[in-house]
Amino acid sequence: MALLEVSGLGVDVAGLTLLDGISLRLDRGGSLGVVGESGCGKSLTALSIMGLLPPGLRPRGSVRLDGADLLDADDHALCAVRGRRVAMVFQEPMTALNPVKTIGAQVAEGPRRHLGLSRRAAREHARAVLHRVGLDPSRVSPDQYPHELSGGQCQRVVIAIAVACGPALLIADEPTTALDVSTQARILDLILDLVADEGMALLMISHDMAVIAETVTDMAVMYAGHVVEAGTCRRVLGDPRHPYTRGLMDAMPRGSGRPGEPLAAIPGTVPPPGAWPAGCAFRDRCPRADAACAIRPPLVADADGHAVACHRPFGAGERS
Repeated sequence: MALLEVSGLGVDVAGLTLLDGISLRLDRGGSLGVVGESGCGKSLTALSIMGLLPPGLRPRGSVRLDGADLLDADDHALCAVRGRRVAMVFQEPMTALNPVKTIGAQVAEGPRRHLGLSRRAAREHARAVLHRVGLDPSRVSPDQYPHELSGGQCQRVVIAIAVACGPALLIADEPTTALDVSTQARILDLILDLVADEGMALLMISHDMAVIAETVTDMAVMYAGHVVEAGTCRRVLGDPRHPYTRGLMDAMPRGSGRPGEPLAAIPGTVPPPGAWPAGCAFRDRCPRADAACAIRPPLVADADGHAVACHRPFGAGERS
C-alpha cells in the first residue's frame, strides 16, 4: 500500500474549477516532485493534502494517507495527522512563523501535542531539533523571536517545526523561494539529509526543474490545474514528451549560452481558472496544437509508467 495516494483530486470555488483530476502516488521513503509555472495549482494541491484549504474551496476525489481518506476526515482527525504523520515546509518562513512566540515555543508545540512531552521535555526536544537543523543553541537561542533571525535561519526553524515529530511524509512547498542562491543550496541539502536520516517520504513542490532534478526520483508536471506529464525524473527530464514540459526544459538557463542572448520562453501566461480553453488547457500556447486539441487529452502511461496528456506528444528522442 502506498503511503500517499491522491486520486481524481479536484478543487472548486464559486463555480470555478481550480484543480481537476490530480492523481499522485508516493511510497514510504520515496520522493516525488511537482513542477510547473506559478498558477498551475502546485501549492493548492499541497494544501488539499494537508487539509488546509481556505474557506469556500470544496475538494473532491480522495487523498489517502496509509489508506485513510483525509478528505473525509473531520478537523479533530486532521489535527492528529498534521505534524505527526504529514508535515509541511512553507515557502514564506516569515509569514509561516508566529511573530509573538519564541522559536523554541513554536518547535515545542508539536511534540507537546503529538508526543505527550512535558513542557520541560518539549523544550529540550526543541533545542535538539533546532541544533539538528543547523541552529547552534550557543549562537541562536530558542528564546529568540523570528524577527531576530535571518531569512535562512527562519526557514530552518520552519523545517524544525515540520520534522519535530518525525512525520512519515514531508511536503516542501517552494522551500527556497525567498532565499539567496547559496542559502538555497544549504536548505535543500538539509532537507535531503533529514529525509534520508529519518526515512521520510518527500513531496517537493517547485517551479525550478533543476531543484526537482536534484531532490527527487519521480515527478509530475502540472499545468492549469492538471497533471500533463508524469514519470521518473530520468525519463521525463531526459526525454520530455509533452510540449509544455519541453518548453520548460528549453527555458532553463544554460552555461553554453552567449552573453546577451535571450532565453527561450513559452509565449503567453497560464490562464486563470474560468479562462481555460476548451479541451487541452495548453492549446493556446502550444506550437503543436491542432483541431484534435479541442478535446481534452487523457493522461496515458506507457509500459514504463511514463504518462503524457497530449494528442501530439513528442516521440522518443524527437527534438523540438
